[in-house]
Amino acid sequence: MGKMTNIKILGLALFAVFAFSAVAAASAFAADEWLFNGSPIGAGVELATNTEGSLVIDVLDETKTILLNEIDCSGLFEGTVGSAGVDLVLDLFELVTGSLIEELEPSPGVEGKSLSCETLVDNGGAEGKACKLSTEVGSETLLWVDELSLAAGLTWESLIELDGATFLDHFVNVAFELRCVLLAGVTLNSLCSGLTSGTLTNSAPNVLLEFGAAAGTEELDCTNTVGGEAQPLTFADLSTPAGAPLAIKHATGGTLAVS
Repeated sequence: MGKMTNIKILGLALFAVFAFSAVAAASAFAADEWLFNGSPIGAGVELATNTEGSLVIDVLDETKTILLNEIDCSGLFEGTVGSAGVDLVLDLFELVTGSLIEELEPSPGVEGKSLSCETLVDNGGAEGKACKLSTEVGSETLLWVDELSLAAGLTWESLIELDGATFLDHFVNVAFELRCVLLAGVTLNSLCSGLTSGTLTNSAPNVLLEFGAAAGTEELDCTNTVGGEAQPLTFADLSTPAGAPLAIKHATGGTLAVS
C-alpha cells in the first residue's frame, strides 16, 4: 500500500471522527435547551418569565413516615430563562396584592413581608406537633423566602436535563421559612432548604412545571424551633396540586419550550 493510499485512509478516518463529533455536539446542543419562539436562546441572553400557581408543602416527621401537615401556598415567581438550559427564580410575589415576599429579616430588627398560606391537613395527634388548620381560630401559617432576593443578588438557580423522555428542572437550592401555631397552642418556626427537582412539559405557549414523585424529588430538611428551643428535624416534600401545574410564561408574550 502506497503512502498516498495511507494518507487517504487516514483522512477518511479523521473525517469520520470529526463527523461523529459534530453530530454528538449538535445532539448535545439540541437537548437540554430553552427555546423561545422555536429557537434556542443565545449565549448571554436572559428572557424574563412569570411562573404562577400553587405549591403544596407536605411536612413529614423525623421518620419521614408521618404526614404532619399539608400546606398550600400560592404566588407568582418572577425569573428568567437563558442559554444552556439555565433558569433562575428572582423574586416571589403575592398573587392578589402583588406585594414582594421578603426574607424573615431583610434587615436587622425588621420583619419582612410574608406570604399567607393555607394549612389543609394536620395530623399532629395528642402531642400537638402539627400546625393548626387555617379554618381554626387563632391559626395562621406564614412563609418567607430565604436566600431569594433580586435586590440582594440572591437567586434560586436551576438547570434542565433530559432524562430518557422526561425533562427535569433541577434546583440547586430552594429555601424558605414557615411560621405557624401548633395544635398545642405554641408557635413553630421552621427553616426548610435543600435540592429539589420538577418535571417540565411543553404546553404551548408555556412550559408546565410539576413537583412530586414523578421528578424523584428529595425532601427538604427543616430545622425547627419553639420559643427559641430546638425541636426534632422534620422534612418538607414539595408537590403541585393534581391537575394544576405551575405555568412558566414569557413575561411579555411569545412561546417558551424545552428541547
